[in-house]
Amino acid sequence: MMLSSCGKEYTEVAVAVVKKAPAPYVMPDEKAVFAQYAGGMSCAGCHPEQFAKWKESHHGLAERKPDAKLDEAAFAPAQTFKHGSQTTEAAKKEAEYVLTALGFGDKIAPYKVERVIGHDPLRQFLVDGGSGRLQTMEACFDPHKGDWFNVYGDEDRKPGEWGHWTGRGMVWNQMCASCHNTRLRKNYDVAKDSYHTSMAEMTVSCEACHGPMKSHHDWQLANPGKKGDPTLAKWSRDQQIENCAGCHARRGEITGDFVPGESFWDHYHLTIVDHSDTYHPDGQIRDENYEFASFVSSRMYHAGVRCMDCHDMHSMKTILPGNQLCMRCHTPGGFPNAPPIMPEAHSFHGVESTGNQCINCHMPQTVYMQRHPRHDHGFTIPDPWLTKEHGVPNACNKCHTDKTTDWALEASNKWWGPKMERRKTRVRADLIAKARQGDDSARDGLVALLSSDEIPYWKASASVLLERWIGEPAVQSAVTAQLQHVHPLVRQSAVHALEAMAPSGAIRSQIEPLLDDPVRSVRSTAAWALRDSLNLDSTAGKDLLHMLSLNLDQPSGQMQAGQFWFARGNHPKAIEHMEKAILWDPNSPPFHHDLAMIHSVTGQTKLAIQKMRDAIRVAPKHAEYHYELGLALAETGDIQAVITSLEEAVRLDPLLARAWYNLGLAKNSLNDPEGAMAALWRGETANPADPAIPYARATILARLGRGQEAMQAVEKTLMIQRDHPEALEMKMMLMRR
Repeated sequence: MMLSSCGKEYTEVAVAVVKKAPAPYVMPDEKAVFAQYAGGMSCAGCHPEQFAKWKESHHGLAERKPDAKLDEAAFAPAQTFKHGSQTTEAAKKEAEYVLTALGFGDKIAPYKVERVIGHDPLRQFLVDGGSGRLQTMEACFDPHKGDWFNVYGDEDRKPGEWGHWTGRGMVWNQMCASCHNTRLRKNYDVAKDSYHTSMAEMTVSCEACHGPMKSHHDWQLANPGKKGDPTLAKWSRDQQIENCAGCHARRGEITGDFVPGESFWDHYHLTIVDHSDTYHPDGQIRDENYEFASFVSSRMYHAGVRCMDCHDMHSMKTILPGNQLCMRCHTPGGFPNAPPIMPEAHSFHGVESTGNQCINCHMPQTVYMQRHPRHDHGFTIPDPWLTKEHGVPNACNKCHTDKTTDWALEASNKWWGPKMERRKTRVRADLIAKARQGDDSARDGLVALLSSDEIPYWKASASVLLERWIGEPAVQSAVTAQLQHVHPLVRQSAVHALEAMAPSGAIRSQIEPLLDDPVRSVRSTAAWALRDSLNLDSTAGKDLLHMLSLNLDQPSGQMQAGQFWFARGNHPKAIEHMEKAILWDPNSPPFHHDLAMIHSVTGQTKLAIQKMRDAIRVAPKHAEYHYELGLALAETGDIQAVITSLEEAVRLDPLLARAWYNLGLAKNSLNDPEGAMAALWRGETANPADPAIPYARATILARLGRGQEAMQAVEKTLMIQRDHPEALEMKMMLMRR
């Protein structure tokens, strides 16, 4: 029953009573859990209209067995297509659908289609990968065009690579299954490196969203026509959207067993705008990020709008066409505080123009998996200025592909003028873009954002981005204050930003209370930050161990386990996990890098150098790796090799101040003082806040007898750090001369 309109309504739905998961988290018994499910067909009798909508929806067809009615066109007659250096044949052989492709053992072989995932605009096919695995073929079928295509486009992935269809990046059990089925248990066996994955029901059924309903079904059978079923509970609007969020978000798994009605934040770590380019600086989707995080970042979400204000709960289609949907709220008397909008006047496009459609400007589409255009749910403001300054895409040029960014910028300035310059969204995106570039001018703006931006998502993002400057007292204080924020995403992000400072007693004491935070995502993040001395028998310790164990079937999970045991001083166990990560994915440079760091700390210099070279082989343009190789080579005494590595580091990243600093020291050790000082000058320019660099220059100048210049360098050191002991001592020495 809909009680009012748009974001103001309370929607009453049938949901199961859900008990809170215990703390520490314990995975409930599978047999007992699945016994609580009645299956989607049990809903059809009492809810025929809703069932009919769901059955033909993307949820209803999310995963299924091969079906002649739906799949015959893809396999009969046989079709052969080439993608990259490989060829795949799709054919029907007797009663089976078969894909013949280059696969396991680097051999061409036929693979029987076991299941189909997705429906429109593309369908992927699952085949047996052995050891309980189902592998997702890169060969996809487009039911509209009636053709086959490679989901990776022009990428020519080879057998043995993580992302090849035979690799771990395409294991259905880990990468696809939980979002395409109902109450899935991955059931990975670490010892055997195998799966016995199970589920309450194949596909995204009624109970995937409403929760287990057998009690409700039984009560209805026993009490036909009666109302007031005590097995049901009413959900808040936030509970409804968090049921959607588990699958419609880019996130990390904490428990591996989300139950509808429980908190998203107890089961997942959400991926948000951070140092990486996963999102554009204004929050627009870039990688395959789905919808939830962008929506949480929006003013729409912050104002109270939720998924079901726009989408039908069972068909998932929008409840009104075109601009009519947006005008439910953006009219006089609509949603509270939603500005009334006249589309033609607002868009400066004609009534029939696609540019007059709200979604084309504020929900631009990005194509994923080659054929799947998805609307951005951040409801961002098109801003060609951000395109010009930082390469952020804008909806104007996405549509007007024949026009330049300057053309779009001129139009937006003409229509909106100073309003665009004053936009908070522009200022915020500019700060984020600069922070990613290491520009110190972004620091104060991000600190200010922590107290000025009313949307928790952006406070969380600012906290993470301030990690670069977390050693500075003002930044540290501002981020630490966010540990008390009401929203778990902000608390979690603040802990993440403070992690590097956790060894400090003051910061550790600030983080420790969050080990008992009521929200599991915050607890587990705090546990990770304090992993070196964490009590593994505590609630947070057990939560963290469960999360680490859950993700051991992927190389990234093995890497995280390696980092965990390294922090706790168990170096053999850390090395074991890192070597397994590399075995499973030899083309990921961070795995080689982290293993190199472990070897370096344990005194295995030759092995450290070897692994750093492996990291550079995979990522030759990563300046930090060349810098760290230089540091490792310094242990061997081969100073010329050190200089070569550091010179490559600063060539790749001229702002890498510590590389300039170490290059200066290396050149000085080879009796090249002028070369040393030139490198140190570059280091000071790159990072004027580092007192070690001018002090190093002062020592060289003093040795050369250039006392006045040495004094100037010492004074510069003391301007940065008043109590720098070596600089104070040198100043006294120079004054006595």
